[in-house]
Amino acid sequence: MIKKTLCLLALPLLFAQHSLAEDNTTAKMLIGEWHCAQNLTPEKGINLAVDYVQLFTAQRNFTLDGTMKMEFTVKEMNQMLGGDSLNYLFEGSGSWSVKPGYLTIKTENATMKPNSPIAEQLHKAGILDVNKLRDMQSEDDFIINKLTQNSLQLTHTKEKFTTQCSRN
Repeated sequence: MIKKTLCLLALPLLFAQHSLAEDNTTAKMLIGEWHCAQNLTPEKGINLAVDYVQLFTAQRNFTLDGTMKMEFTVKEMNQMLGGDSLNYLFEGSGSWSVKPGYLTIKTENATMKPNSPIAEQLHKAGILDVNKLRDMQSEDDFIINKLTQNSLQLTHTKEKFTTQCSRN
């Protein structure tokens, strides 16, 4: 009876050790530079193409640097903007962690600035003021759909968008 009880008590410990080993393997595979892309539709009539480089370090920190292109499918918005897209540059940093099948990214600061004439005009007019996004903080959880040495695919747990990443 005592042996059976000890075995039952040891099972959760064995599973915890397996999960920890799995987390360490996942973390080691994530370390390095990834080239990532997201295509989002935050609202009907708005398409966002986000491209960035994200560097995961062994100390569980990250940096990112990229571009965002905002296009409007609504005819009136396209006419108002002269058919141009709004382009932005952004960068940020923070920390990351893993648990079986999931990646959590905690952005501790992020900055964004206009990178096209129309985006700059809208920013200066206060219509799309990117200063409101400065030092933005967030914590995002992703399902790790695929992770190999050269490929990473994530799905945001709440917003359901997919991120595709690769290494060169």
